[in-house]
Amino acid sequence: ALPLTLAGLLPAVLLARVFRRRPWVAAGTAVAAAAAIGAAVSALLHQPFGAITTNGWQVAGVVALGSAAVSLTLLGLAALFREAGLALGAAVVVLLGMPLSGLASAPELLPAGWGALGQLLPPGATGRLLRSAAYFDGAGASGPLTVLACWVVAALALLAVAAARRTRARTVDASGARG
Repeated sequence: ALPLTLAGLLPAVLLARVFRRRPWVAAGTAVAAAAAIGAAVSALLHQPFGAITTNGWQVAGVVALGSAAVSLTLLGLAALFREAGLALGAAVVVLLGMPLSGLASAPELLPAGWGALGQLLPPGATGRLLRSAAYFDGAGASGPLTVLACWVVAALALLAVAAARRTRARTVDASGARG
């Protein structure tokens, strides 16, 4: 769970700082980084470790989607709430998402309700989707795929709201300067 979570968390923290005033550039870079991370993780799991023997591209896509879901969400929160949003998002993903993901065993072995909550967070959904793609030829993938897609869409909505706020603030500043 830790490497999967950090694959989305670390790029987001770096990109939020580097592209503070350009969140869409940060988002595009995060998606490119997620694709590269997915390919690298899949290659590592396939060749040196031998953990997967088939479905390498599916595994790469799952890792990329999970990484993008975390990165884009953190970037959206950072665009709206700056460091506080970034810290809150990171805390939710690391302190809630990782332990409740059930990746060390299974979400069904967690106390009632907690395992289900963990599957609604990116680390849990990514872990379940990764198992599905790597070992079960995609069986049972629709639920976690939907969860991750919802996180990505919500993150893009956060980025759009932040962009609209910036545009409105610039418009107000420009009209105030004329008056």
